Amino acid sequence: MFAAGKGTYGPIVIVADTLGEAWEKAVISIMTGGVKKFVDAPDYKTNTVESQMFLYVKNPFKEPRIHPSCALPKEQADEYARNIIFGMGPEKENKHDYTYYSRLRKHRECPVIVDLPNVIEGEELRKKAQELCKGECKVEVLDQVQKVIDTLKDDPTRRSCVMNTWYPLRDLEKFGPRAKTSSPCLVTMQPQIIEGSLHMIATMKTNDLYSAWPLNAYAFTELQRHIAEQVGVGLGSYTHFSVSMQIYEEMFEMAEELVKNPVLTKGVE
Repeated sequence: MFAAGKGTYGPIVIVADTLGEAWEKAVISIMTGGVKKFVDAPDYKTNTVESQMFLYVKNPFKEPRIHPSCALPKEQADEYARNIIFGMGPEKENKHDYTYYSRLRKHRECPVIVDLPNVIEGEELRKKAQELCKGECKVEVLDQVQKVIDTLKDDPTRRSCVMNTWYPLRDLEKFGPRAKTSSPCLVTMQPQIIEGSLHMIATMKTNDLYSAWPLNAYAFTELQRHIAEQVGVGLGSYTHFSVSMQIYEEMFEMAEELVKNPVLTKGVE
């Protein structure tokens, strides 16, 4: 059996032409150059191979955007992207600990946000704020995506269009009342316009490379496309940084097969 996790902890840098090629290179690189780590989470315990990882994709909208070995139907990827950009509606959104749509497009600013549903506006929001803080705290909902679009229309050189998903009061709480709640893997997204094209940079606290990254990257680049179209600029590169990129033990066998028999990078240095 292939001996995974023989590397030294440090950043792995992947440069690729397409999302599909980036995924294959990343899987091979982390299986051969990552380190072994045991995840001892309250609800999930497993061995992993992991590393910090930068992926720079030159042409993220060029096929293959989904690797042939990924068990990911394009229809599922498109639906996931739509849900992030346009949402699923309050009823479905509020069934989850968090959604990227709610954190990006219904972002709340106020200390009482930790006890608000994912999607809440108008009179319902006012009543909930009154209930939680007797009206002393002003709760506002911010559509960060639209704010970025409006800002970049006014000033394409702006470098401060950082979209944030985290509520530290909630998401750093892991050993108290919220120990069983999950926090967003995506931390920030930051588009930059260079020479008439919109480039997207995403930062994640952790990422399941084998099973989740193809879906994440597809959807995040669709958000990149949405912003670029609204601003009226071209499409550029996609950069993805994960502080903890990992492959879980249950996927080792399939990942090892890709190491032995690459599909898109065979014979490529």
